[in-house]
Amino acid sequence: MSHRTMDWLMPLGCLSLWVGLALAEVGSFSGCYDYFYQDAEPGGFATANTAEICQRYSNLYHFATLYDRPQRIPRWSAYTLAQTKPRCFDLVCPQLAHPDESPEMMTEVESTLSLDERRSSQAISKDYEDTSYDRGQLNPNAFQCNVGHTATFTLTNTAPMNSFFNQVHWAKLEKTLKTQLTGSCRNVGGKPYLVTGAVPRDRNRPYNGVSVPSHIWTAVCCDHGDKTHKFSFAFIGENKEASSLQIIPVEQLNTELSHLYKTPGEVLAVLHPVTCPLGRKGASGCLPVLFIPKQRRNETTAFIY
Repeated sequence: MSHRTMDWLMPLGCLSLWVGLALAEVGSFSGCYDYFYQDAEPGGFATANTAEICQRYSNLYHFATLYDRPQRIPRWSAYTLAQTKPRCFDLVCPQLAHPDESPEMMTEVESTLSLDERRSSQAISKDYEDTSYDRGQLNPNAFQCNVGHTATFTLTNTAPMNSFFNQVHWAKLEKTLKTQLTGSCRNVGGKPYLVTGAVPRDRNRPYNGVSVPSHIWTAVCCDHGDKTHKFSFAFIGENKEASSLQIIPVEQLNTELSHLYKTPGEVLAVLHPVTCPLGRKGASGCLPVLFIPKQRRNETTAFIY
């Protein structure tokens, strides 16, 4: 979700605040496999121009990001669920511009790179100034706590989102999702795994070179020692004001993303649906009811908000 204000978030206005150092290890997910369901990263999304980033802050790893250098947005971030108290600032990752630079994620003021060098491979805070777009976080700050919350404010976890889509559609979904995963997964001994992604738009990019995604999506898996408590599902929506968020099986999301990311002959794999089945408590094909309006709970696919 965006740094911008919701009634349950602190307003943005602290672009340059800094309370510590974060480390982002570019080039490997080796320290971040705890954030992948069954230690398996999403498959089929990497290209010659993407970078694997293990997001680290205060000597701890917090989530993983596959970053698209030319588009200057993340293709996805993989994370788990915690709790949070909001605060905000923007960070850049110098290693995306030069591999020999410090792995420490830092504010733009602290960076020794020039403006052109910083912009060569990642978004910077200036890209979001004087636009109608929100800084949309793939790993939401509202899902994390303490130093993990701070780590979500790296711009390598950010993509431009339509303001209404982000602050109304996506915000309501995130709030409902957090409530469900807390009560139906984490509080009963499960571990929620999430992957949220952005689909680069296939056109010229007038927004200061940063790609405005056409779609935003999330895949969810609750892993539990008792197989009857395991469940998975996914949702996807167009990044625009008049958008409906569609809840679908993970398998269907994989197929749709293969078309959207244009990977002919290869089906993308966000999660492993065979081992994290759709539905819960043994009810195969049953979507989590908290997301389905009462009048549509007999349908396999639901639209919300």
